[in-house]
Amino acid sequence: MKRWLLRVLFLGVLGLSGMWVYDFYRAGYLSLPDLPSGAYTLSYKTGFRAIVLNADVPDTIGRNAPKYLRSLGIANRDRKYLGIPFDVQPWFEEAWSWCKSPTEKEKADLERMPDDFKHRVANARFEAVCRIDVDGKEIVRGLIFSVPRL
Repeated sequence: MKRWLLRVLFLGVLGLSGMWVYDFYRAGYLSLPDLPSGAYTLSYKTGFRAIVLNADVPDTIGRNAPKYLRSLGIANRDRKYLGIPFDVQPWFEEAWSWCKSPTEKEKADLERMPDDFKHRVANARFEAVCRIDVDGKEIVRGLIFSVPRL
């Protein structure tokens, strides 16, 4: 009986570790490029993957922590980060995009967005604009907003 109990326990641990590896793969961390100091990652179930440069967060996990541990949601637990992906070709959907703080022009362009979009991000802080470099041309991949965790 003890032998069967150990086998079932072993299969349970094996199954849980398999699910963890699968989630790690689906989040795109196996294709994560090297991160510069102070960069943090965000990965969403929609396939939108972002590397946020120069994020304004408290240094709780360390700016030079291993790249797999530098998640922006973990580094700043006071805020919830919302990723708004844009429509791109299917082969770009799961690419890591590089995100920077918005310029004044990009903040002004946000005011010209449709009303349903503005309603969706009402009372949220505009954190970053994410882009992918495709043959020297930058494509806007999405926007990142944040709201306080209540």
